Amino acid sequence: MVKEQGKGVMSSQTIPGGPRRPGGRIEEVCRKVGWIAGALAVIMMLALVREVAGRYFFNNPTDWAVDLNSFLLVIMVYLGAAYTTSIDGHVRADFFYGRVRGRTKAFLDIFIDSASIFYVSILLWEGGLLAKDSLLIGEVSSGGVRWPLFPFQMMVPLGAAMVIFLLLVRIGRHLRLAAGRRQFGPAGGRT
Repeated sequence: MVKEQGKGVMSSQTIPGGPRRPGGRIEEVCRKVGWIAGALAVIMMLALVREVAGRYFFNNPTDWAVDLNSFLLVIMVYLGAAYTTSIDGHVRADFFYGRVRGRTKAFLDIFIDSASIFYVSILLWEGGLLAKDSLLIGEVSSGGVRWPLFPFQMMVPLGAAMVIFLLLVRIGRHLRLAAGRRQFGPAGGRT
């Protein structure tokens, strides 16, 4: 293992020709997207503070803050779902899941991730149709600014596609574990 220059982080991905964790790049992208989603929360907060201050202290409300926050929330949720999947942060019911180990847990994870792919595929398909229709008819919001809806609606299938790809990578890892093969660890090295 080699330290990344200046960061002091150990990773097998820094070794030229070293073992690469399958799906490592998409996980890296999703983690960066998570930071973007977090930054959107700050923008939403600032827009709402401006709205409240303008409305109550200066009697000067905006016609854009509520719509902007609604659209940014859509982006934050769907891109945040990809981030949450990349860090394995979704909620599980531990009543049964916490009691199983090894290959049984791998098979259970394969089932859960497959069911998740089915659900998220519906989001991908329907979100894509909605965004396509909005683009074709030039649909805009009903607020004062008349924001085009397509860019914000496109975040639904984009986030869903990232989640599906991550789930496929995880299923591959669980299949290797269920087959008794060596597994890639959390830092990208083999365990």
